[in-house]
Amino acid sequence: MVKHRHLALVAALIAWGVSMTAVAVYFVGRKSLWFGAGTAAAILGIHISLYHLALALGGTSIIGYAARWFRGRPVEGETPAPSTTGSVIHWAFRYDLLVWAISLGRERAFREKQIDLADLMPGESVLDVGCGTGTLAIAAKRRVGPAGKVYGIDASPEMIARAVKKARRAGLEMDFKAAAIESLPFPDATFDAVLSTVMLHHLPDEARRQGIHEIRRVLKPGGRLLAVDFGGSEDKRHSRTARHRNHAHFDIRRVMPELSEAGLSNLESGKVGFRDLWFVRSAAPSAPK
Repeated sequence: MVKHRHLALVAALIAWGVSMTAVAVYFVGRKSLWFGAGTAAAILGIHISLYHLALALGGTSIIGYAARWFRGRPVEGETPAPSTTGSVIHWAFRYDLLVWAISLGRERAFREKQIDLADLMPGESVLDVGCGTGTLAIAAKRRVGPAGKVYGIDASPEMIARAVKKARRAGLEMDFKAAAIESLPFPDATFDAVLSTVMLHHLPDEARRQGIHEIRRVLKPGGRLLAVDFGGSEDKRHSRTARHRNHAHFDIRRVMPELSEAGLSNLESGKVGFRDLWFVRSAAPSAPK
């Protein structure tokens, strides 16, 4: 349906045009006595048929355009979705609506809390892994200022497309890429801070370990990682979202041994203060003096 929405729209316009022509012929011909009742009835039948055909085709086209809009459009010229073993969300617009509903309209405060936990400073270089539609990355850019650089990666081209649009509307110069955490497209020791929000639970164990090693690789000496995800005992969680399917069996604190294994240290965890989300902070070793 989405694939042929352009043809459906053109066909609807043609059907509507012929239908309107039939109406004009009917009224002019009837007034001028060009034809009898049988011909008039035939013309009227053609009009009604084409009119309803135009409505059907137009409706199909509108549904196709709406589906495309809700999913988001990949950036023109962007590479296809990268290979990943993790779950990928493609419905970008609906994702923003879902986050707004779950946060009860407090998403901005939630993002600012994350920025505070990450202790971002002006001029720093930041990577948002699994950036989604770019809301956190945009907040990070505002915190690090013009001298700072913020990059966002996500395995969903639709998410990246929406993030690019949001950054452009905000008048911010940022870089978003369709990429997977298992293979970050950045050189070693690039970032002062790496952020991850409700993303690690989407990854199988091996992909998550591989992604954590990639994060360690791109962190500068002394660079920080802030990961936010579902946590706490399953029987003590309050929100339905945190008890839903694979969310219920994931606790961000259980990732801490994997962070240590990757060479990250100074580990600490705690509640974010939003729903059943917890944070884990860690840092890469500082450069030897």
